[in-house]
Amino acid sequence: MLTKCSTFEALAGLVWRARTMALRMRPDQRTKLLFAVDGRRRFIPSLPKGFFGNGILLTAALSDAGTLMDNEFQHAVKLVQDAISKVTDKYMRSAIDYFEVTRARPSLSATVIITTWSRLSFHAMDFGWGEAVYCGPVGLPEREVALFLPHGKDRKSMIVHLGLPASSMKTFEKLMDV
Repeated sequence: MLTKCSTFEALAGLVWRARTMALRMRPDQRTKLLFAVDGRRRFIPSLPKGFFGNGILLTAALSDAGTLMDNEFQHAVKLVQDAISKVTDKYMRSAIDYFEVTRARPSLSATVIITTWSRLSFHAMDFGWGEAVYCGPVGLPEREVALFLPHGKDRKSMIVHLGLPASSMKTFEKLMDV
């Protein structure tokens, strides 16, 4: 049983599970959730304050579609938390070495890639005519991508942008209506 989770962990688990169900994946099919983890404080020693380079690393939560769909959404959240917890200094250094040698890109088969812009201050930008009413992408780069954007004056709501076949969208919307 979960005792606590972040907004990202909860929303990522919910979206991953709902998307898997909406796409009607085969129960034995492996599904993967890819997302970036901020590694700045995970390096030992940590990166210097004000470091302005790439300090993120992709991590993955994996599951059989059947297991993901048959369990409550808390199971998906736990898988997200487990994926985050494995991102240690040793893991990041190993991943960097692996990428430098192979330049390998992860397979996107049965994958959803989630990114969040919840901490970016787009809403505070003023180009001379006041605060922005909305900031977001014109479109998503791939249908495997889901993007979380803060919404509302208080920035406490989230908009979820994602690509799905039209035949799956109604099911996804019903599953997300919690």
